[in-house]
Amino acid sequence: MGTILSLGIFFIGGGLAEAKELIRVLIVRDVSQCRISGQELALRDLTTGRALFKKTKLSSLTIQREKGPRLRVLGHPFSARAFLLTSPWGPLVINGRQYRDKLKILPGQNGGLWVINELPLEEYLGGVVHCEISSQWPWEAVKAQAVVARTYATFQRGNRAAELYDVDSGVSDQVYEGIGKEDLQSRKAVEETEGELVLYQGHPIFSVYHSCCGGETESPESLWPGYFPYLKGTACNFCIDSPRFLWNYPVDSEKLRRTLKRARFLDSEVLGIEIAERSRSRRVLQLTVTSERGQMEIPGKDFRRLLGYDFLRSTNFMVQKKDGGYLFSGRGWGHGVGLCQWGAKGMAERGMDYRSILKYYYQNVEAGKIPR
Repeated sequence: MGTILSLGIFFIGGGLAEAKELIRVLIVRDVSQCRISGQELALRDLTTGRALFKKTKLSSLTIQREKGPRLRVLGHPFSARAFLLTSPWGPLVINGRQYRDKLKILPGQNGGLWVINELPLEEYLGGVVHCEISSQWPWEAVKAQAVVARTYATFQRGNRAAELYDVDSGVSDQVYEGIGKEDLQSRKAVEETEGELVLYQGHPIFSVYHSCCGGETESPESLWPGYFPYLKGTACNFCIDSPRFLWNYPVDSEKLRRTLKRARFLDSEVLGIEIAERSRSRRVLQLTVTSERGQMEIPGKDFRRLLGYDFLRSTNFMVQKKDGGYLFSGRGWGHGVGLCQWGAKGMAERGMDYRSILKYYYQNVEAGKIPR
């Protein structure tokens, strides 16, 4: 498990003040170029601190990746390994989304550009909450979401301290789309729970969560290596109102063949699919796919990723041949581990407070602040 980073302390007007905890959010990954706009953009070489284009009032600029570590800005090549971009007059806009504070632009690991938004943790959370759930849900469910999002970000910040970023802005970590997704309710939930974390033996937990468990949450062993004693499968009778509690997904044989071919699993017609192994909560751990060229075992989590998380909504499914293809019938949406968001909504509607909700989905934990 990761460790908690300590807060910095600095002097203001002769008194002590606590620095805000920051989070590094990867918002753009592996693109050949990106265009960023804002008012009076200020660009610096992140290594040397040297200001670039300081005599020009920039309202937009385009940064391109060249071969090796070199970057090109407004047509000018630079050997800088990273840039820092800020604006004194408002948000920075990239891909139509607004971000606050600062952006770091650097060569990524696969030949493209990465853009990392660095901002205060509590301000980041205001955007996460309304991306992950509706901020109009019952108030205790919204506060529960704020606490688990803060805990997850804090855990990953310690876990990835040696890496270039702390959290991704997509579904692999927590969805974050900048300032545009914040609203009064999401900010209020963050403020009312400020600094509060889900703790196991005094440390922030790996507080994973998902949309709907379909009646029972899952243990993490088949998904993540590590020791997470607070993540144990539990019955959930609160998420039945989710529109994805039950779902169906038909796929024709040719589409399935092409999908498996792209992933280099199979390149022949699929003749049959059988469930080879299930977890205690009935989620598919292993499938046997029979084709014209033989059989292949595919882990359930990989099969779901190949068909698409928005189509094969969970690994809690059955499969049957139908109409020249296959029909997948399942329950829930997401990996099923940790907090069930629709379950939290159902519990809040029944009058349970956010701390009771957290303790239901994470075992032997406490909700509180770490002494500084």
